Amino acid sequence: MNNYTSDRPGFGRRTFLRGSAGAFGAVVLGGAGIMTGCGSDSGRGAAQGPPRSGGRLRTVIAGRSASADVLDPHQAGSSAGGAVSKNVWDKLVAYNNDLTLRYRLAESLEPNADGSQWRIRLRPGVVFSDGSPLTARDVLWSFERMLDPAKKSSGDLSAVDMSRTRAEGDLDVVVAMKTPLADFGSVLAGWYCYIVKDGTGVIDGSVLPVGTGPFALQRWSPGDRTLLRRNERYWDGAVLLDEVEIIQIAETEARVNAFLSGEADVVHEISYLQARNLAGDPDTTVVVPPAGLMGAFQMRVDIPPFDDARVRQAMRLAVDRQAMVDAVYYGYAEIGNDVYGKGAPFYHDGLPQRSYDPQRARELLRAAGKENLTVTLPTADGTPGMLESATLFAEQAKAAGITIQLESVPADTYFSQVSGKAPLSHIGWWNYSLDYFYGQTMTSDSPSNGTGWRRPGWDAKFAAARAAMDPARRAALYRELQQELWDEGGYILHSFAKRPDAAKNHVGGVRDGVPGTDDWANYATTWLAEH
Repeated sequence: MNNYTSDRPGFGRRTFLRGSAGAFGAVVLGGAGIMTGCGSDSGRGAAQGPPRSGGRLRTVIAGRSASADVLDPHQAGSSAGGAVSKNVWDKLVAYNNDLTLRYRLAESLEPNADGSQWRIRLRPGVVFSDGSPLTARDVLWSFERMLDPAKKSSGDLSAVDMSRTRAEGDLDVVVAMKTPLADFGSVLAGWYCYIVKDGTGVIDGSVLPVGTGPFALQRWSPGDRTLLRRNERYWDGAVLLDEVEIIQIAETEARVNAFLSGEADVVHEISYLQARNLAGDPDTTVVVPPAGLMGAFQMRVDIPPFDDARVRQAMRLAVDRQAMVDAVYYGYAEIGNDVYGKGAPFYHDGLPQRSYDPQRARELLRAAGKENLTVTLPTADGTPGMLESATLFAEQAKAAGITIQLESVPADTYFSQVSGKAPLSHIGWWNYSLDYFYGQTMTSDSPSNGTGWRRPGWDAKFAAARAAMDPARRAALYRELQQELWDEGGYILHSFAKRPDAAKNHVGGVRDGVPGTDDWANYATTWLAEH
């Protein structure tokens, strides 16, 4: 991988956000890893020669059924939906691979002294794909739209007080907070936080929406494929591809088969065994991101038998994490320690590493009156490693006297209908700041609280951490929050797995993005060589 700092016009300068540098340090503008020569796990040449214009890139990615698929960027929850969103629309700021922030549509973010108010200054000269200029009114409309309780995005901006938020001129937005927020930038970089045009209504493909991203929507077929065309007015440099076709296939094996048969030029979310095998293919480059994603099972702490902390602790001791890394992820991973965010600012890396201890797990179950525990784990071939990790966990848990019965369910509805609803299920979040992740998953009223974790005291401490403008104070509070989750939470977070993708060697300019960051499945810099 060749790392570089872009001097393209959209990346601007290196700066610090006054009053919140401790939240994410420097906002590094640029720094994307681009696959221009040889792949990180292949050693073979990728696209040769200088970047060239033209052609249609075909990518295959995990999606959902037609009935569950959503185009609206403020509601789309699948990998395919996220890929479409980031190529058609844009955010005010976005994550780099290391979870520092990159300015996008915003030129700067400036808090007041206590974080109760933030000023967003927009980048001048940006236009939508229909030629209309980006203004503060578009930001206000997007915020109002995201806060609609009917939308999945409603929790992302829950700290914003729209009744006191206002535009100042065409390019400034003054955002008032319901409670002080020291790290507004990491919230704005969240999954749903795209800026749409003022007045945008229902986004369902019946009317082609406009955005400020590198591509414009040309055709959308729910649950099947999306066709994008180059946005000739894109603000962040020339786009080389004429078109991008994003093909949805829910099952991991079927995605790779489509890639191998020549139906796609790029495949996302391949299994780790597939990555190892493809690394030996002379026509393929395997792209490995620099950081790993959360691989976990989640227990509902409000549903028996997992409403007993001793049972939860026993389940965590019944998984051999190193064996999981070796056997499931083929080395493309690091062991996890039951708390989210390895590598993120404020991650508590001082917690004791939880190990495989089936004997202690038996003792805890005996104390809880749950010896010879039997539980059901619904599983599917939805994301790389799901089936394999479930199968291995069921085998490992036997030594602790735990019987895990695997139940096969459809992949395309797993995360919408099963995950976080069953007492025990898979969960896998991409990489975000702790501020954003906890606001989405761990507060009593968070929209994606798949473990049923509801602790008023924890909520209050999290609110204090979010408001702490002093980085040392924030770090101390986040350590306490993570300690409580490590002791009593509902995640069995066994691994941080790097999610490899693969590209044919006639594809150049593929970014080595960590899923959840701005670079993953972003085709603004991608190009096709003649072949």
